[in-house]
Amino acid sequence: MTNVILLKNPSIPTDPYEVKFRSENYIPKFIPLLTHGHVDKQATITYLQSQEFSKIGIFIITSQRAVEILRECIDELDEVSRCNILKKTGYTVGPATYKILREVGFHDVRGGDDAGNGAKLAQLIMEDVKEKSESMVFFTGEIRKDTIPRILLGKGYDLIERVIYKTSVCDDVVEKFDLVKDDGGWLIFFSPQGTESIVAYLKENKQGWKVASIGPTTEEYLLENDITPEVVAPKPEPNSLFGAIEKIDCIE
Repeated sequence: MTNVILLKNPSIPTDPYEVKFRSENYIPKFIPLLTHGHVDKQATITYLQSQEFSKIGIFIITSQRAVEILRECIDELDEVSRCNILKKTGYTVGPATYKILREVGFHDVRGGDDAGNGAKLAQLIMEDVKEKSESMVFFTGEIRKDTIPRILLGKGYDLIERVIYKTSVCDDVVEKFDLVKDDGGWLIFFSPQGTESIVAYLKENKQGWKVASIGPTTEEYLLENDITPEVVAPKPEPNSLFGAIEKIDCIE
């Protein structure tokens, strides 16, 4: 069976990439690259209960980690507050984050498969939201791309940003990669963040490894570092990624 090294933190409670590869007789292993935590949990809870947020009907959230942080805060609210929040309209990027928002209990989630990146999501929001004065909040992390706020604010929309989580690179990435670097198989890159040491190794010695990228942004990062991935997933989701990898493995 073939090793698949997933360069990401496993999703909770189950990781769909791990489930997919294991079901296809691959051996998935994780190397967590980043740690995530609340910037100020109590401040986020207070904001969710505030008059300001009660008047906002639309929120934007594009990261699975942001959803997990938000869920932890929502879980500490009373039933009435939770129900009111879950009635709000949420916009998100990609199928994975869409699915998690639905699991949290939000009824009206938009984007997902129809918005594979921030620019597409911003376009969808502009098509849906006709009144630019309607307030929206973007729940995000300390490190984030400015695509969505740049587009929406540039078009005159009333958008505020709320930073709810922080990210730092794990200090044991090199040690964990050292344990598997001689095994060979597939290395799956989900994001540039935290991969510097692994990229440095591959630039010197890629033998035994095939590289897959979850999408074009990460592919661009790899190419800039003189690493050409064998596979770029057509869509950022498990079935699409596995299908692309399977085609290569079947040829070989």
